[in-house]
Amino acid sequence: MKPRICLSIGNTGLSAVYDAVDYAKSKDAEFIELRFDMIVETSPSNSAPDKSRNNPEVYFHKDAVLPEIKKIISYAKNKGIKTIGTNRDSSYGANGCISFLEKQRSAKPSGLEIAEKSGRGGLEPERIKFLRAVIELGIDICDIELDILERNVIKNFIEFAHSKESRVILSVHDFNGRIGLLDTVRFYLDSSYFGADYFKLTDTAVSEEDAESVSEKNIKIRSIKMTDEKAFPEFIIFGMGVKGRITRALSVIYGSYLAYCSSPYGITAPGQTTPDEFYKTVDFLAASV
Repeated sequence: MKPRICLSIGNTGLSAVYDAVDYAKSKDAEFIELRFDMIVETSPSNSAPDKSRNNPEVYFHKDAVLPEIKKIISYAKNKGIKTIGTNRDSSYGANGCISFLEKQRSAKPSGLEIAEKSGRGGLEPERIKFLRAVIELGIDICDIELDILERNVIKNFIEFAHSKESRVILSVHDFNGRIGLLDTVRFYLDSSYFGADYFKLTDTAVSEEDAESVSEKNIKIRSIKMTDEKAFPEFIIFGMGVKGRITRALSVIYGSYLAYCSSPYGITAPGQTTPDEFYKTVDFLAASV
């Protein structure tokens, strides 16, 4: 049985997503991820007026793109492919300090600015409001950030998604280095507290030792989940970057729910490989562990 994969789609326009769905189906992918922040019509940096591009609260006219997104969701459902919607802040990952705990320890202004833009004063950012609109269209899952959004924004979003029979991934990213085991456990318990359906944590592999770290985190989180399968969310834990490629395969071997692969339009995160390359790596590693 092949491992569960998600084809991540960005670097293209909405009209090309239909072909990407067909490609996902041909590669036995169960999910596609629509990276709205990286799709031409829904990327604020591409579609907002020039004078507004520095304002994260100014977005494209969402009503103009929602009908096409609804068609894509329906097309994917008819093909048996589930859809994940992701809409990152344009500054997310641009600074060294991203993970919540590291941000607290170092208190770098750049990290605090990101947190403020992602829910200042408890207000829901425009990009999250857009995901609410996509949920209304019937998308299966939405991915929002656990490490930068304010707690009431997370809570209210999950309650809304569940009321519409959509599920939520709470995700944590560190584009600068490794997230430790204890921090991983804390984030996982937080995701359970909020009622997330899935927990995603990805850091950056900077050495060969990081592969062992990713495996350790998967094993630990799996042991927690096994204490009460219904109480804890599914988890997805891997490392980004060239040195993290192998961790994407190791993660599913050690319990991660799925792995993200690139689409024909390129990668949406460092270290992604094609489905064929991913399957070959998993087969090789599974035979040796």
